[in-house]
Amino acid sequence: MKLSIAFRTSALALAAGVAVSAAACGGGSGRAITKVFLAPPWQGDESLTYQLKQRDENLGTCILRTDVEAEPGHTRLLALCGSPDGNNRDDREVMVDSRTLRPLVTHRVITDAKKGTKTQFSGNYEEPVVRLTLDRDGKVSATTRELPQPTAKSPDPGYYDDESLNWVVRGIDLRNGFKGAYRDVNAGNARVFTVTLYVDGSEKVQVPAGEFTAWKVRVETESITQMFWVDSAAPHRVVKARIERTNWELTKIE
Repeated sequence: MKLSIAFRTSALALAAGVAVSAAACGGGSGRAITKVFLAPPWQGDESLTYQLKQRDENLGTCILRTDVEAEPGHTRLLALCGSPDGNNRDDREVMVDSRTLRPLVTHRVITDAKKGTKTQFSGNYEEPVVRLTLDRDGKVSATTRELPQPTAKSPDPGYYDDESLNWVVRGIDLRNGFKGAYRDVNAGNARVFTVTLYVDGSEKVQVPAGEFTAWKVRVETESITQMFWVDSAAPHRVVKARIERTNWELTKIE
């Protein structure tokens, strides 16, 4: 697997790349997309804190925030990640339709204080296309990608922004044997990929925030598999994840 330039900036960036790593390394566009996200299970604003580790190495923390009524009818999803020494940041934000998670605007900033570097990715969804921009220390490039359009056999929307994955897995049909596919729009590498979701039963999970009975959600492309453990009780928070070689564990719920 070959990571994008942005993801070689730090171990934190690799750990924080939940959907990017899942989508960037594979996944063709030929697989039929299906209805994936049913409804948002969260009832109000949330703040979830995760510890990130590779084996015994502490990579830092990520805070996932849900701002339900950021704007009328729109929810803001935030992933705010930092290394233990505070020198590296990887912060993401996507504004979505509150009911369907259809993305509107996405923005991501990766900073390295020691190197003095700053990389920004942004996307503006203007159906039938998304306009993607990369700003690497003031050097700007832009491109446009087509979005899948709804048909009699294809759901609306049939795509989600890459930064939404931690929320998408919470709103699927959480039952053993579920399978669904959608297109992932990745501003980090300016591509659109197919991601397939599977629910592989449930199990007990122990994390710093407590013990949970969780559904095992497998997130798969043609070349890589990630795992998410989603609390079986509403509002179905992600309590644990395995992203590449990095483990996420829920430490605090607010």
